Amino acid sequence: MKVFLLTMLSINLAVAGISFAPKNFEVKGSQAVFVDFITMESVVTYDLKEKETTAESTIHFKVIKKGKPLFDLKEKVIRATLTGSPVKIVEVDSPDRETSYMMVDQTLEPGDYTLTLTNLIEANQRYDWYGKSVRAAFWMSDLTDRKYLEQYLPTNLEFDQFALTMHVKMVGNAKMDLHEVYTNGQLTVNGKNDFTIEFPEYFTASSFYYHLSVQNSFEKTSFNFKSINGKQVPVVVYSSSTSNVRSATTKTKKVLAELEGKLGAWPHPSLVVYVAGSGGMEHSGATRTSLYALGHELIHSYYARGVMPMDGNSGWMDEAIASWRDDGYQVAQRPSFGSSTMSGHSPYRRTTDRKAYSQGANFMAYLNYQLSEQGGLIAFLKHFHDLNSHKSVTTKMFKQELESYSGMSFTREFDRYIYGQKKEQSTDKAGVKENPYHVELSEKELENLL
Repeated sequence: MKVFLLTMLSINLAVAGISFAPKNFEVKGSQAVFVDFITMESVVTYDLKEKETTAESTIHFKVIKKGKPLFDLKEKVIRATLTGSPVKIVEVDSPDRETSYMMVDQTLEPGDYTLTLTNLIEANQRYDWYGKSVRAAFWMSDLTDRKYLEQYLPTNLEFDQFALTMHVKMVGNAKMDLHEVYTNGQLTVNGKNDFTIEFPEYFTASSFYYHLSVQNSFEKTSFNFKSINGKQVPVVVYSSSTSNVRSATTKTKKVLAELEGKLGAWPHPSLVVYVAGSGGMEHSGATRTSLYALGHELIHSYYARGVMPMDGNSGWMDEAIASWRDDGYQVAQRPSFGSSTMSGHSPYRRTTDRKAYSQGANFMAYLNYQLSEQGGLIAFLKHFHDLNSHKSVTTKMFKQELESYSGMSFTREFDRYIYGQKKEQSTDKAGVKENPYHVELSEKELENLL
């Protein structure tokens, strides 16, 4: 009965969403409140004559507690209306200045509302000199604050899941080149340079993959991967290099077979692999990656963008799991470090602690040893993924289910090695290393990948 109750608790908490938002806070005498996005529709327009990109988004959201709604967007707001009336959008800091958000500067009672907002998109865009083509992408990072969808479109934080329909169109030149879109959403080609992408309701701010390019700019191949559940998973592999496409195709098939054998059927409707040659970033059923990082990024479609972190204090889990896999699924009788605060940061933190790549992976090796009689850590990870696929989770939920599954208490271990409640000198032999898979790229390097 205890196991059943804890398992049901895990399922119920995973879909709670807004209840896991950070604590609401005061801004100049007013209450700033986190909200629940229901759906969003965005029209992204590329004006090839003016060399300008705009997005008009209609957001349906729910206010749970009275106050001024919080969301995020880093780009310049041109205009905004709330239920048809103009409204001011202002930027505010979290109470501890850990991060920043955008706030609707109007106090709202609990209920359903519609915000319409138009903004420029200036990040990761490149127009040619002749006004005939544009290259654009939604490049993201979990290692720098506010580097998810908020760089381009208004969005909620990672605790929230919502459906997004994005319309993409180009204007300003009747003789423009033909373009194509690579995405992890459902793509519809409406006409020449006119696209609609429907992203599923389980996506969070870090899930979306979108890359617009001139048609036939990349070498590519498409094939179906037969999943162990019998479904045919469509896969697209593309790169500027033919040899990269061939190598990545072979490696993708091999890694998918490995991961399905350990964690179960591929958890997304499709897979897009962009072999960019450097850097690496995971999305839900998509990745921008190097050949070297391909395995690391693909397991992230199970942990990171399949079972998804609720916030920056939860992101250590998926990087630790992926790095543990990269190290060969190791076993460790005890952690090699004294303590860590991988999940002991500000509740407003939105980035992953880099210690997850080394100390986190070592902690997973320790859990692998502790679970040896239950089939090892992989057996638990498959179990946890089965419970929480397409849901957002916290460190607390991971620990609860781990204890329910194993019948053991891990309170002392999490307090010391994850929450950092016992401040001891670190003895981690590997130290906090820069991750070789998630290499941070400069703005110029990201532009070159377009």
